[in-house]
Amino acid sequence: MGGVAGGIYKVCDWLMKLAILNLIWLLFVVMGLGLFGVFPATVAMLNVLKCWVRKEECKTFSYFASVYKQSFVKVNLLMIMTVAVGAVLMINVVIVQAMEGLLRVFVQYGMVFLLLLYSIVALYIMPVFSHRPQGVWATIKRAFVISFLHPVRTGVFVAGLGLIYLVIRSIPGMIPFYGASLIGMWTILMIMPILDEKEEKKDGQEQRERERDVKKDIWEVRNDTT
Repeated sequence: MGGVAGGIYKVCDWLMKLAILNLIWLLFVVMGLGLFGVFPATVAMLNVLKCWVRKEECKTFSYFASVYKQSFVKVNLLMIMTVAVGAVLMINVVIVQAMEGLLRVFVQYGMVFLLLLYSIVALYIMPVFSHRPQGVWATIKRAFVISFLHPVRTGVFVAGLGLIYLVIRSIPGMIPFYGASLIGMWTILMIMPILDEKEEKKDGQEQRERERDVKKDIWEVRNDTT
């Protein structure tokens, strides 16, 4: 099916899939007692969306459940640390408000910078973890590096999230069907190319290192035989 009819069919198909995925996300959030279900459900949702974008075969519900179960403990620990850092920063902001004089101005600007830095890195943590589950500090470090190596894409990413928020806020009926899945889809479209590029470079470097080691071994064998 091509032409306009084909385009309409694809759009409707994606809208249906995103709505179903959002309902699954809500189900697993409830299963995780709300707060503890949000983060693993989001990681699972991002993994499903990644499969769809790459046109890989995956059984949506079973794959979602598998990723949710595997990531539950680690991703909750990661997000607890992230939220804790945010809470400390907010407490410091409140403390700064009680200060007086020129010192308050300098400290206030410093806190604004730290909050901005924190917010940007926090946005990248979930997609980075979903792409390659790692330890807490490794994930945070990778999120920090990627977000600041790509400032333009980060700006577009944040602007897109803001636009989605305004649309959903103006149409509250979308929340049960697209509240999370639209944000997840935008995240995958914006962040996945960066992460894939990093993986390709890393795989290429590892391949070159293996080839170099093989050549070195061959050279050593030749020297031994002579």
